[in-house]
Amino acid sequence: MNMEKFHGFACMVCGGTLVYDDKAKEQICDYCGQKTKSTIYCPEGHFVCDVCHSGDAIELLNRMADSNDRINPIDIVEDAYLHHAFKFHGPEHHSLVPAAILISLKNIAAQRPNGDIVTAEMVREGIRRGTKIPGGFCGTAGNCGACVGAGVAIAVFLGSTPTRGPERKASILTTIAALERVTDGLIRCCKRSTFHGIAAAMQVLREKFKIDLGPEPRASSCKNSHLNKDCAKEECVFYPGLQDAN
Repeated sequence: MNMEKFHGFACMVCGGTLVYDDKAKEQICDYCGQKTKSTIYCPEGHFVCDVCHSGDAIELLNRMADSNDRINPIDIVEDAYLHHAFKFHGPEHHSLVPAAILISLKNIAAQRPNGDIVTAEMVREGIRRGTKIPGGFCGTAGNCGACVGAGVAIAVFLGSTPTRGPERKASILTTIAALERVTDGLIRCCKRSTFHGIAAAMQVLREKFKIDLGPEPRASSCKNSHLNKDCAKEECVFYPGLQDAN
């Protein structure tokens, strides 16, 4: 059996359907042997930790920090999705949002409020911060990792710290704006949340800092709905329609 086609949203060991529980249990990663507690597991007893799940994707994003020359963040997101390292769902999306926004800012030589320009090293810092957000965050923490990723992007851009009030406020408001977009009552879709996080960060940059990164994610523009067995279809603003999903 070709297991690669299952790894977009299923167990990375056997391809089985994962269980999303409301109680965490101690598990051992089949790849690295690390012990951790998680609410996500395979009914066959397999488990892959967040680091092993997203490691290849994070490496890809770190390379893209130097090499990707796109301007619009959604084009950067779609470039990442073309790579087999990106699973359909997973914590790598938490780093993808800040990566896409910051790569875009780097590529237009955007000037930060302190006069510096955005660098590849700042992109990598955004990616690193995204890796600190656990998988399944949207269902277990009353938050969404992709939305926090939008706040991370603005925090890096502004040089926010816990002791810088205006910068801290702007990054938090970005996360809030993204969260308002994802409170649609649907089950998780990392692609949908990524689009919402990107859109929120782009809006903040345009309205608060006069930086235009191009068109926001458009309605009915999803290219991945046919790969998602849990797709909300017409209930999702990004669903392209049945004719595009075949």
